[in-house]
Amino acid sequence: MSFNDVSLEQIRARVVKTSAHGIQLNMSTDESKKLLKRHVNRKTNLVIMIIDVNNSTEMSLTLQEDRFALLIQTFAQEISIAVTGYGGYVFKYEGDAVIALFPGEYDKLKACKNALNSVTSILQIIREVINPVFKENGLPEISVKIGLTHGYASVLLYGPSLEKAHIDIIGSSISMASKIVSIAKPNQVLIGESIYNIVKSSTCINDSKLVEIILDPIKWKYLSRSDPDSMYRVYKYTENYSKP
Repeated sequence: MSFNDVSLEQIRARVVKTSAHGIQLNMSTDESKKLLKRHVNRKTNLVIMIIDVNNSTEMSLTLQEDRFALLIQTFAQEISIAVTGYGGYVFKYEGDAVIALFPGEYDKLKACKNALNSVTSILQIIREVINPVFKENGLPEISVKIGLTHGYASVLLYGPSLEKAHIDIIGSSISMASKIVSIAKPNQVLIGESIYNIVKSSTCINDSKLVEIILDPIKWKYLSRSDPDSMYRVYKYTENYSKP
């Protein structure tokens, strides 16, 4: 059964169970490690997605520790399921953020479409499932900031053993994803210029869904990889957020 075949009622049942009994899945990053091991010490083409819970610091100060932990775990669980459901891999859990990868080595348009479809589902699930269940259980509703980029990333092995050493990625794609998500507004999806250039001519993406945002040149000083004389462009991705 594909992710698209899963109803919101089924997702709600899992979220309700998580709220009552704790996290339901073993949320491992082993699959992303397997993916990256095939590219150690060289570059691979990826779409990188960072999803960050907005105002999590404030929530951590006002909620009891176990309640805040449950909120973050539930969020991370459902984001992970949606990411993997669209062919992505969870790369890292970093506090209140999830970093995901969508392989684009063979079909970068498909990777971009999968990432955007995943985002659409994630926002709907937060709005229609997670937040109502949180409200029923006395937890605050959440909003998220999302940043996506595309490009090559270098896969590094921190040690001599492929099986035991830490694996990480570096490069402009993951660096810019971090910068983009930092300027996103609550429940806003921002994409880098590389994704825009890939999907803008696709029949599945309407141009009205991709709107360039105006950036302050004093604060935003990152140069475009495709045009070093211009600033790196960022676009707002808008959808009706109904599940595909």
